[in-house]
Order: sequence, then C-alpha cells, then structure tokens
Amino acid sequence: MAAAAVGVAALVLARLPGAHLGVLVALGLTGAGLASLQAGVQVPPALREGGTTALEGEVERVERFEDATRILMAVARVGRGEGTPARFHASLYAQGQPPELLPGQRLRVEAKLKPLEPALNPGEKDFSATRRRQGLAFTGGFPSASMLVLSPPAPWRQYLVRTQEGLSEAVRAVAPSPEAAALFLTLAAGQRAALDDSLEEDFSRSGLAHVLSVSGLHVAALALMTLALLRKLFVLAGSYLRGLRRVDARRLAAPASVPFVWAYVVFTGNQPPAVRSAVMATVVLLGLALWRRADGLNCLAAAAALLVVWVPSSVADLSLQLSFLAVFSLLLLTPALREALPVPPPDPGESHRLKRLLASTRETVLETFCASVAVTGASIPLVAGTFGRASLAGLVSNIVCMPLCGMLTGFAAGGAALYVVSPVLATPLLWGGAWASQVLIWLTRFFAHVPLATMDLPSFGTTASLLYGAGLACWALGERRWRLGGLLTPLGLALVLLVPRLTPEPGLRITFLSVGQGDSVVLSSGGHHALVDGGGVPGGADPGLRVVVPFLRASGIEKLDLAVLSHPHPDHALGLISALEQVPTARLWLAADSTQGALSRKLVASAKGAQVEEVQLGHPSYVLGEATLEVLGPPQDRELMEGVNDKSVVFLVRHGDVTVLLPGDVEEEGEAALLESGRLGPVTVLKAAHHGSRTSSTPEFLERLRPRYVVFCVGRRNRYGFPHPEVEARYRSLGTECLRTDTHGAITLESDGRDVRLSTFLPVEASPSPAPVAPVVSHHHP
Repeated sequence: MAAAAVGVAALVLARLPGAHLGVLVALGLTGAGLASLQAGVQVPPALREGGTTALEGEVERVERFEDATRILMAVARVGRGEGTPARFHASLYAQGQPPELLPGQRLRVEAKLKPLEPALNPGEKDFSATRRRQGLAFTGGFPSASMLVLSPPAPWRQYLVRTQEGLSEAVRAVAPSPEAAALFLTLAAGQRAALDDSLEEDFSRSGLAHVLSVSGLHVAALALMTLALLRKLFVLAGSYLRGLRRVDARRLAAPASVPFVWAYVVFTGNQPPAVRSAVMATVVLLGLALWRRADGLNCLAAAAALLVVWVPSSVADLSLQLSFLAVFSLLLLTPALREALPVPPPDPGESHRLKRLLASTRETVLETFCASVAVTGASIPLVAGTFGRASLAGLVSNIVCMPLCGMLTGFAAGGAALYVVSPVLATPLLWGGAWASQVLIWLTRFFAHVPLATMDLPSFGTTASLLYGAGLACWALGERRWRLGGLLTPLGLALVLLVPRLTPEPGLRITFLSVGQGDSVVLSSGGHHALVDGGGVPGGADPGLRVVVPFLRASGIEKLDLAVLSHPHPDHALGLISALEQVPTARLWLAADSTQGALSRKLVASAKGAQVEEVQLGHPSYVLGEATLEVLGPPQDRELMEGVNDKSVVFLVRHGDVTVLLPGDVEEEGEAALLESGRLGPVTVLKAAHHGSRTSSTPEFLERLRPRYVVFCVGRRNRYGFPHPEVEARYRSLGTECLRTDTHGAITLESDGRDVRLSTFLPVEASPSPAPVAPVVSHHHP
C-alpha cells in the first residue's frame, strides 16, 4: 500500500522535479514487499537448528575456486527416502572435487547444514538480512562422494560453459600475469571468483571497485560498439541492395543490437547491475529506431520495473543499489556540480584549433571530476554502512583511470563477443584487454596505497542518511530557496562525525569479541588501546580480518599501545597475526619461554617495529590510560608444568574499584599457581579460563574470586561442548551473571572506576540464571 501511495503521488505530481524519484521509491518499496514473499521459506521443524540431512533440489549457481566449489541450491525436499517437502536456499561447499555441475541440474546430496547467523560484532559485515530476503536459510558443506546428479544440464548451458572455459584458457595464454587474466575474465565473462582478495581490497581502497562488476559501463560499451559495427554493415549492404538505401542505417542497426546486448548479459551471469544497464540500453536503442530520444530517468524507471517483476530480492543487492545510485548521481548531481564550478564551458564559436582543443580537454576533465564527486558523494552512506569507510583516492583515480577503464570494457565486451564468433580473430582483442588489465592493476595499487586513500566512517543510521539524501535531492532538483535544503547534507555528515566525539568516553572499555571458538579482547582507556589474542581456526575463516580489524576500524583505533598473545595456540594466535599485519602496535607481550614456536615467530614478524617482551609473574605493571595491567602469570617456577595452557599470560586489569581478570587458558594447575601467588582476591569481571572447560574454573579458584560477571568466549555449537554445563552451574551457584559470546555476540564492559555496565551486541536471551546483581543492557544489532 505504501508503494502504491507513493506511485500515485508521483504520477499526480509528474511535472514536478523529483517525480522520477517518487516512481523509483515506489518500485523499491514494491520490490521489498515482493521480496518478502519471494524469500518465504519452508523449513521442517527438525531442521531449524541445522544438522546433517539429505537434500534434493536444483542448482542455481556454481562458483569454482582454486581449491573448492560452492553451489547455491534451491532445496525442494529434505530427508532420506521420499523426504519432506521444503522450500529454501542453501549455500554449500563441496568437499573434494565434484564432477562438473551446471545451473539447472537437479541434485541429491548428504549435507551438513548450519543456520544463517547475523554478525556478532560491531564493525563486522552483516549480509544476513540480504541473504534472508533471497530465501537463503543455511550454509554448509557436503562430501562430493555423496552427490547424486538426477538430471543432465541443458544443452545451451553446456555450450555456454564450454565457451567460457575456452575464453579463460585463451586469455590466460596471452595475459602478462594471472591477476591480469583474472581481472579481464571478471569483465569479459563475469568470473569474479578468480580475483584475489587483496586485489579486490585494493580496488575498493582506490575507489575503482565499480570496475569489477559487469555494469553500465560494460554494457554501454558493447551497445555502442555493436551499434557502430552494424550501422557500417547496413550501409555497406545498402550499396548492393536498393531497398536498404531508403532506410536510415541507424534505425536498422539500433534494434538489431539489442540481442547482442542481452547475449552478453546472459554470458556474464545475469548480474543485476548488468540487467539494469541492458534495460536502459534497450530503451535507448529502440528509441533510436523510432526517432525518439530516450530520457535517462525514464530508462532507469523501466529497468527498476523489470527487476522488481523478475527478481524482487534484487532490491537488496548491494551492487545494484550502488549501480542505481551511480546513475542517479550522474544524471542529477553531475550537471548541478558542473554548474556550480566557476569555470565557463567552452565557447562553441572559438575558431582557434589549439584553444578549442585545450578548452575541450579541460571540460572533459572537469566533467569527469564532477561525475566522480557525484558518484562518491551520493554513495557515502551506503558504502560507510557496508564497508566502514569511503575512498578519497577515488576522486582522482577515476579521472586518471576512466579512459583506460573505457578502453578495457571495450576490449572485454568486444573480445567476449568476437570469441563466440571466431576465437582466432578475438586473440588481438584478448591480448590488448589483458595488457590493459595489467596497467589498470598497477594504477589501482598505486592509488590504493597513497596517504589518505580512504577515510574511516561509522554507519550513518536512519536519521543521518535521510538528512544526507534529502540535502542532495534538494540541491540537485531544487531551485532558488529550495537549494538551501542542500545544507541538510553537511548536517547529516556532521551528525555522524561529531556526535560520537561529543559522547563522553568511559574511563575503561573492554570488549570481548565473538570470534568463534577462540579469544579476542580489546581494552581502551584514555585514548590508549590494547588487544589480547585474536581467535583463529587452522584452515578456517580468518577472524583477524573478518572481525578484529573491522572492529578496530569501526572504533577509530588506528594503532595499538599493546598487543598480547596469552599462549601460542591457533585459537588465540592466528587472528592476532593477521590483525597486527593491518594495525601497528608499539609493544608486544608473549609468555616467557614461548617465543621460539612457529606461531610466535610469525606473530613477531607481523608486529613490525614493536618492542617484544617476554612476561611472567613479577613483570612491571603496565599503565594503559586510566587503567593498570598487573601481570600474574605465568609463574616463575613453571618448569614442571606440562601444558602450554597453564603457562598463559595472566593479568589483572585494575580501574579504581573495578577489577577484571584475563586468565588466558589456564587449567587446574595454572589456577592453583595463581592462588599460591597470594595476589588474587574478589574480582568484578572474569573471563572464564579455557572457554569454560571442566579442566578449569575449580571450586577453590571461584571461591577466591567470586566474580559478579563471567564471560565465556566460545563458538556456537563448538565440538568441545564449551562451556561445560557443570562449570556454568558452578558460576551460577555463586550468584555470578553468565554471558556468552556465542549467544550474546560481542560483550562490552564500561567502567567509571566505581561500578561496571555490561552490554551485549545481540539481545540477551532468556535464561534460568538468577537476577543479575547489576543491570545488563542489551544492544540490538543495527
């Protein structure tokens, strides 16, 4: 109903500025409503929490990596035998090398499923809402040996895959580097999975990330090239056929170009931005055939209407949202920006050739700069909310690289099209495109690493986003006094940048990050910061890059005063290694006698320039802002200790009357050594030793500490069963409030030196624990 109301209003006010915007908002709301219907899933109750089961359904997408294959499966039945009807999508990794799979085939596999989960930490990328709108309910994996193919692929899909594979081999044969080949194939065949993560990061930092998606630039290049080529062919044919001479060649070439445009879109995987651009190109080409001039905003509205009907969930697709924003800003903001510049446009009556050339070149540079500013400025709220930063380098990199990008898209679109006709004739275009890709990579890396290439930005939120967008709309569409509404844009930006700075900081803030089955703790006090451990799983996702570094950036932490590895085990060290490669630290603490292990050596190498110290009981206390860190372990007489866990770095954080104990993974022997030191008494907050294992948290240890709060750093459904139920019950029997990173997400402690306030990133779930002794405030994920 809301969409219909907006649409009616837009039609009634069709002659007013912004009517197109109203239509597009209506289409977006309609798409969101239809997407909720499209995303409706039917999951058998027994499968709600995941588990191992048989799945039967149709393959919708196949992505091949160097060492893995991932499929998106539309599940229709669940369970063995006849099974139970179901309706949901699952993203599955094949374990081992599966036989060739193509979209459209029907499969039966024995898969281990894990429910889709939201982000658990501030700053962590969260695509769960978008995925749920697309009907994706589970991720998981299956052994390739369990896969049973129930139907053959369609012949046209087999032809398409063979052609793409042949194109890949031809490009790699002439490319100067694997990276250049991967970039060119991304543009020519939509094979983005071949791109290296570091290269994607460089494109993002340099402001050239839009080059990596098959979008308006690529489709427009193909449309123009095809139009020009077919026009020449019709002119040539007209010299032999009299009937063609009476018709303008362009009116024949324009509609004839449409099938080539859509063939390229299908060839590159039907990416939503490419579909949007293909619809717009189709409207323009058909307009040329009818001697009608297409309006850019009408073309955009037509593209939105088709996508809403065809794939409603595409309204939540980030690349499509950025694509629409880019076109909007080019059509509306760029002319307004150019008009605001105090540089007159070229004089059409200028007769001097050199002056005319210089004026034309200057105008091209200015228009490119205005376009770059418009696209970057319009997308800031969306980019900041997704990636936590905006690219400043993009304002210059787009001016320098856009001519090369235009040439590269011509090579990519033309090379792919010509390869289908004749692989031999396509070779020069493939060679030129591969070398153009290499030059673009060199430029991208340069701009990605210049000083101030990016600016970290927090999420805008609803209020700031509305103010920012309304200001841009008023300035681009308004006249006279209405343009004063453009002041809302800097107001929205100020709300984002200044309000957090005006909020008083607590004397001490400690955040226990949710990094799966592992530890990672960030301490901040008086503008000084420390990081203890970083989580990690051998061969698994890197929590350092996925969780720790995004959290530090979202918190405005650009460097650390202290980094601590409690002990050299992967679930504490791997994420810390990758985090310190991105965020420098002045000082690094390691447990005494632990520096010679492989993990410790890697950590020391990653902490370039840090002062490395081996610490043990008796090491001088460290002052972090208003807090003091007192080292309590490992003990000096540890030679008889067998386990690495008991030799963990243990320290007590003291802030006024508030005390927080971080005991690493000490077990019974290590806890006994801490008690013997005579330096422990009741504490305010305790991080449970060894993730709540029954080998730790002995009754004697807890009786001495009697913590008001305990935090269990554990992974969801971890295979160890941590925290063990009897250990959690032991804490509760003391009246201790129990918090867990697997169910609460990141847990943040704030201290004023007299009392503490704990908050959780996810809502606090009901539990049988007694009433907390102090309020626990739950923060919902935004």
